[in-house]
Amino acid sequence: MKRSTGFTLLEVLVAIALASILLTSIYGVFTAASTAKQQVEKQGNALHLGRVVIARLDRELLGLAMTTHGGETILSGGLNEQGEAFIRLLTWTNSSPQPGLRVVTYRLGPDPDRRMTLWRTEKSVYQRAEAGEERLAQGIEAMTFEFYDGQNWRESWSTGRPKLVRLRLTLQDRSSYPPLVSVFDMPQAGRLL
Repeated sequence: MKRSTGFTLLEVLVAIALASILLTSIYGVFTAASTAKQQVEKQGNALHLGRVVIARLDRELLGLAMTTHGGETILSGGLNEQGEAFIRLLTWTNSSPQPGLRVVTYRLGPDPDRRMTLWRTEKSVYQRAEAGEERLAQGIEAMTFEFYDGQNWRESWSTGRPKLVRLRLTLQDRSSYPPLVSVFDMPQAGRLL
């Protein structure tokens, strides 16, 4: 009698079970890698957002006016009446279609959907009407400004020019990490940049 050389049902079931265990573990590895990749991309995008905000604010603070104009304060900041972090500055800017001396305000407050949003307004010192706010960025959980007067750090500023401005940004996709901190050296009258 000739014996057939095929697989038994038991061997086929064992092979299917081993293959399914192997495929499940491979799927788990790919899922974990994909999740880690998405998390790293979110954190990278959050850091990029923070760097862009810091660079833009740095550029406008470097253009800070040396004297007041038409009753406008050179720089003010802290918390507004709604408890939102803000900074308002009189700056020379080339970012708008009509360059010149501008009043620029940044504030972190909710949008109509209650998501925290970084808002920016810009208007010419010669413009009487209030400027409309533009949505600059979302993904910022908290923002604080501090102002150094030469001896102490203060949480608000309303007259003159501080020596330094410190910005702290807590980013939503990096809330488990320390905030991004940047210190801006203010141009002072009579000092070369």
